[in-house]
Amino acid sequence: MLAPRIVYKAGFTVVGFAHDGWKPGSDADGVWDELSERYAEIRGADPDAGFGVHTWTGSDRRYLIGLAVRQDGALPAGMAAHRFEAHAYAVFAHVGQMPELSQTVARIFEVWLSGSTYERDGDFYYEYYDDRFQPGSRDSVVFVWVPVRER
Repeated sequence: MLAPRIVYKAGFTVVGFAHDGWKPGSDADGVWDELSERYAEIRGADPDAGFGVHTWTGSDRRYLIGLAVRQDGALPAGMAAHRFEAHAYAVFAHVGQMPELSQTVARIFEVWLSGSTYERDGDFYYEYYDDRFQPGSRDSVVFVWVPVRER
């Protein structure tokens, strides 16, 4: 059962590698590997938590794999940034393996949103990875943050 927390989060910026035309369920391991090799180039980055930022405009999708930064600065070569304004979010915990994450996201958007007192408030959502993420483990935890507002 989907039981989110509703959280208000201050604005922040994520810096990392962006991929246009991203399809849900695509393999991102190589991109995470590249980020782990180059994270020290991101000034003011918090290496203890990763973000997978999904944005879209119409049918155009983009996925940015990155780290939150404590202050804005120059972007390292080949990297992009996404700035989030302060926002209310429905925060869902996905417990399980990564191939199941797309099913959790589908249930959030197709089931929970339609039956809740909230509606989507933006053309994005993001995955949040901290030390509870354990690749390959059924006990792995990834948080899905969806921007919302009351209907």
